[in-house]
Amino acid sequence: MMKTLFLVLLLSAGLFSQERTIKPGDALNIVVYGHPELSRPVTVGAGGVVDYPFMQNIPVDGMTVEELRKFMVAQLSRYIEGQPIITLSFAESQLVTLSVLGYVKKPGTVQLPLFGTLQEAVSQAGGPLEGAKMDQITLFRNEGGEVKKRNYNLVFLNLLGDMRQNPVMQQGDIVLVTGNPIFAGVKVIGEVNDPGIHEAFYGATVMDMIFKAGGLKPKAEVAKIRYISPTEKKSKEILINLNSYYQDPYHYTLPTVVAGDIIIVPAKKEWLRNGLAIAADLTSIVMLFYYVTQINRTR
Repeated sequence: MMKTLFLVLLLSAGLFSQERTIKPGDALNIVVYGHPELSRPVTVGAGGVVDYPFMQNIPVDGMTVEELRKFMVAQLSRYIEGQPIITLSFAESQLVTLSVLGYVKKPGTVQLPLFGTLQEAVSQAGGPLEGAKMDQITLFRNEGGEVKKRNYNLVFLNLLGDMRQNPVMQQGDIVLVTGNPIFAGVKVIGEVNDPGIHEAFYGATVMDMIFKAGGLKPKAEVAKIRYISPTEKKSKEILINLNSYYQDPYHYTLPTVVAGDIIIVPAKKEWLRNGLAIAADLTSIVMLFYYVTQINRTR
């Protein structure tokens, strides 16, 4: 009786393992008899691939364990002598795969250890960008075939220690960190070819941001560029003279920008252009009068 029950349980387990398909985050035990160097546990990565010899960049998600075993036999038989004998089984997954999107430095898929939390997920995605609303983080989770949305406040977690704001992540969760676009980049306006908000890389200067905004227009007044930084504890404004920078770039230091800063490139005053034009006309008249006078004297 016990032997019959054991066989039924074994058969049921085999059928279950065949029906279950492989997905990112799954852990697999691979044993290749006679080849200990090829026997190891592997984890299916976010892209559905595994880090295993002769299997790089080959997606395995969606396969059953038996389908993957047969595929591996075919692959390894091309590189090792004889027909390889392989056993393949699911192991307890040690990683949870989820997505962190929005105002983080590295949006996309991240992997956490079991019982990893929301705060750890945001940290794994590089942390929040300037302007990220850490008090309005949205979690999308599939529960019984229905996607449910919940909001969490990591500011309360950090200030008040409210652990209810830091849930444990589950496989397939999607975390959305919202933010204010005004504070996500540097605003460059005025006499540039592509005015607007541009993302600032680490260590970028005012000149770097002007180049990212398409460079200066011919009418730009380079001696009176305004740099405003309202994101500092104390707002500051600096008047920049690019002529001085061009003359001595090693001693004229340009400010380093951060997200939320504003750069204003004004246009040259119209009266100056008009004045130059009038001066040019007067010069032409004077020269004409001079030549006429000289011609009359020579007669």
